[in-house]
Amino acid sequence: MGSAVVSASLVLSACDMMTEAPSSEDTAPSSASEAVITSSFRTQSPLAELAFLPNSETPWTGYLVGGTSGGGFDVFNIEGESLLTASGPRLEGLAGISDFALRGESFPILFGIDSDSALRSFVVVEQSEAVLEIPLDAGQSSGWASSCLYDSGIGYVDLALLGTESDGAIVRVSDSGGVGLDVEIRAQLDFPFPARDCVVANGDVIISGPNAGLARITPDSEVVAVQRGLSVFDVTYTELFGRPAVITAEPGTSALNIYDAETMRALATLETTGGLSTAGFERPFVLASTLDSYGGMAFSTGLIAGYDREDGSVKLLARDVVSRAVLAPADTTG
Repeated sequence: MGSAVVSASLVLSACDMMTEAPSSEDTAPSSASEAVITSSFRTQSPLAELAFLPNSETPWTGYLVGGTSGGGFDVFNIEGESLLTASGPRLEGLAGISDFALRGESFPILFGIDSDSALRSFVVVEQSEAVLEIPLDAGQSSGWASSCLYDSGIGYVDLALLGTESDGAIVRVSDSGGVGLDVEIRAQLDFPFPARDCVVANGDVIISGPNAGLARITPDSEVVAVQRGLSVFDVTYTELFGRPAVITAEPGTSALNIYDAETMRALATLETTGGLSTAGFERPFVLASTLDSYGGMAFSTGLIAGYDREDGSVKLLARDVVSRAVLAPADTTG
């Protein structure tokens, strides 16, 4: 299915308590683990971003959205079937929710930062095979490098936005019935280094930079933990047997690297192997994860998705599979 993106205006920094992971001995992954890829599927276009849009009422109908390298969107179901493709800008920091309240209706909505450093928003309308752009308040919508989902509630979405320098903000996007969506800055953020990707863990923002490492920042810009000297393509957050964890894709390795989300210390390297018709990761590039169910036994407690540049495929790992591979039963309490 093909569809163009349509403009739709009518549719509408304290560091005193910082935990630094200092030495190479501390930062080296503590163990090597292995997991079998649960499933995979090829994409027609190379992907630069991934985002889950789960459906709590019918989990098996949730979306996995890919932002393509050349711009635009591919919307898949969890079986890898392409439901919708749409042209549009290339976005950094693709993020969204499944049920944004817009003009009395509810739509899946996506956000991201375009090449002009502007925040953009799009709703997915599967019935019309379209992705519609929704204009935003221009006053707070420019000067950004990337974004991630911070929180959501009835009538609003909160995003963490990364600035082009060592700065950021938490903004609230809502629909008050005007020409565009309202964008309100809720908090200003200061980072220990320029960040290009982020995830959120229990109200804190975890950032990564291409050559700067990882850091966990509170909404008051307190640096809780930092792991320097890492080169990171992408970062995602999950929980392994209840333990908060950060998973990264890094250059020069086929492994996914896993860090404690509270201290940023390394937990493990995770190598992946293939199944009957599925290869393991060779060049993982972008990641996404969800704690929500996508139905069935394998994905009932969530999953991790990654795009592999080597064979142009999205590879899926059940969260339980990763938990068992990384944490032995004796490790689940610590």
